[in-house]
Amino acid sequence: MNKDKSTPVSWWAGWRRLALPALFLLGVIYYEELFLKVYCFHTLTVEGVVFTFLFTLPMALLLGLLCGGASTRAGRLLLPLCTGLASLWVGTQVVYYHLFRAFLTIFSITKMAMVAQSFGEMAVGNVLANWFPILMMAAPTVLALWLRERLIPDGAPAPGQRVRMAAVAAAIQLVSMAMVLLCGGGVLSLRYIYYRTATPELEVQNFGVFTQTQLEVCRVLFGIKPDSPAPNEPEPAGPEPVEPDPIDPEPQPPGGAFHPEAVPGYHTLPIDFDALIASEEDEGLKQAHQWFSQRTPTPENLWTGYFEGKNLIWIVAEGFSTLAMDPQRTPTLWKLSHQGFVFDNFYTPLWGVSTSDGEYVTTTGLIPKSGVWSYSLSADNYMPFALGSQFREKGYRTFAFHDYLYSYYDRDKSHPNMGYEYYALGQGLELEEVWPPSDLEMMEKIVPMFVSEDKFMVYCLTVSGHLTYTQDTNAMSARHWEEVSGLPYSEEVRCYLAAQMELELAMESLLSQLEEAGKLNDTVVVLSADHYPYGLTDEQYSELLGHEVDPVFEIFQNTLILWSGDMEGAAVHVDKFCSSLDVMPTLSNLFGLDYDSRLIMGSDILSGEDPLVIFANYSFINEEGYYNSILDQFTRWDGEAPDLEEVAAMVAEVQNRVAYSGTILDCDYYRLVLDWAGTAGEPGT
Repeated sequence: MNKDKSTPVSWWAGWRRLALPALFLLGVIYYEELFLKVYCFHTLTVEGVVFTFLFTLPMALLLGLLCGGASTRAGRLLLPLCTGLASLWVGTQVVYYHLFRAFLTIFSITKMAMVAQSFGEMAVGNVLANWFPILMMAAPTVLALWLRERLIPDGAPAPGQRVRMAAVAAAIQLVSMAMVLLCGGGVLSLRYIYYRTATPELEVQNFGVFTQTQLEVCRVLFGIKPDSPAPNEPEPAGPEPVEPDPIDPEPQPPGGAFHPEAVPGYHTLPIDFDALIASEEDEGLKQAHQWFSQRTPTPENLWTGYFEGKNLIWIVAEGFSTLAMDPQRTPTLWKLSHQGFVFDNFYTPLWGVSTSDGEYVTTTGLIPKSGVWSYSLSADNYMPFALGSQFREKGYRTFAFHDYLYSYYDRDKSHPNMGYEYYALGQGLELEEVWPPSDLEMMEKIVPMFVSEDKFMVYCLTVSGHLTYTQDTNAMSARHWEEVSGLPYSEEVRCYLAAQMELELAMESLLSQLEEAGKLNDTVVVLSADHYPYGLTDEQYSELLGHEVDPVFEIFQNTLILWSGDMEGAAVHVDKFCSSLDVMPTLSNLFGLDYDSRLIMGSDILSGEDPLVIFANYSFINEEGYYNSILDQFTRWDGEAPDLEEVAAMVAEVQNRVAYSGTILDCDYYRLVLDWAGTAGEPGT
């Protein structure tokens, strides 16, 4: 009579049955986690190595319990299946990060059908291009198939052994979480990252991909409460402001909360924060009122109202980079970027969920919330500082255009809510059916729609610079290949430059049509990128730079064009550190629009406010130096040792700006505080 291979065996054999697959899966997952860190971040930290191991242990024990606790036949099927699924998830994250410089979130997966419909071929091509990490992820699955009979021996563990192993896994998880709670040191503590930030990049670096996924599931189910300053705690004093020439230093307002009257000489609205605080029962909103009330508003300056009464054409250009410009190849872009206002230290950070986040940051002056489409959610909110609404109230005709699908990323909802008549493919705009569509063709069709208006404000999102950068997959690259074919770069880099040639022609057409209509001198042209061209690898981007790129900060340095026809030949250089977060308040100041600077996370670049460039992973740049959140390290420009208390205060400021941007989005905060003040209207009006 044959013995049942699933019959319980000796005590030691039972533990061996559970321990072998658990140890194998521990080795596999930990190896893949470390590989991802090195491949994506090019570095390992002690904290990341230790805590990733601690949080991998309970997962490996539970998976080992699943495989070793099943029947022999089922266990030998489950082991390669679990290995394959784990490898698939890590491998997917590696490829996704390589393509978008962000990790794939659960929310993104729910929207994957829409994205895949448009960019499925691009994704397949990127998988093939990333064969090395895919191979590294596939190897453990092959190993599991080969070793499955040795790792799942005959027999079965006793029921008590299963329970004890599950208890050990739970205990290790709880101990690991408790250890994180004790890690409150440093200017950006592990405790804060684990329990508060909702920042996938920091979570993956410090705790691993699977812990990041667990944390996101918890956030989806239970939400996340932002960190806040203590009530009535004043903001830490910063260094004296450095003014760009020719702006004179502005006086500082009095400290404390600002009461119902708008403060003369400052960008504020009449909001009675004291009354809001006194009447608010929700503790989170009360803390938000306290934080906003204590912020120092931005003063008006010599540039306030400088462009008042002019028309505005505001362009967010897909994948645009300073490195795409050349005085011979792109003379129009070169002229616009070297005349008017010239911002020598401008950055376009890349945010974590979708490329529409870059658009959201630029047009709202707010930081997008992790895990959601912020622009899409804003469609249900009151957005009083949106320039479309602001200019419409001043009697302008306001338009928004995009040479891609009308409803993509829900822009058919968000852009009308920002006060625009919105036109895109499938809704008032028809273009040649190629990928990507032509910015030039769009400009030729849309300018006649507004140029005869007495006053117009136009927002435009381009697409010709979109990845991927090959002649086969990018019609614009193929169209302009002859102009770049002789350049000393790889084919992908030349294809990127060729794609941006279409933007050059679009800008040339725009200026020409404005001049023909007699509107050039009365129109301000603004252009910045939604993000740097992440369709290029770091190595390819380094070709354009002429040296190895710094992927933490330098890769995001870019150009902001702010030009008016009557400024031709003149240049106002601004060496202040600034970013896309600052564009909206800067334009609001230049056009003399009413807004409350305390409710905006960016600031008017031309004001005396201290510079602060914030990145998606809580890294930042200010006038003192730069902070790398991955290394938890601040480096001063002058090489001196940093004052850790000042650095901690700046990190706290970044944390709060991120958190309260989420509050504005989640709670329709503008409607709440401006309804109280009696100044709110309906969305889009």
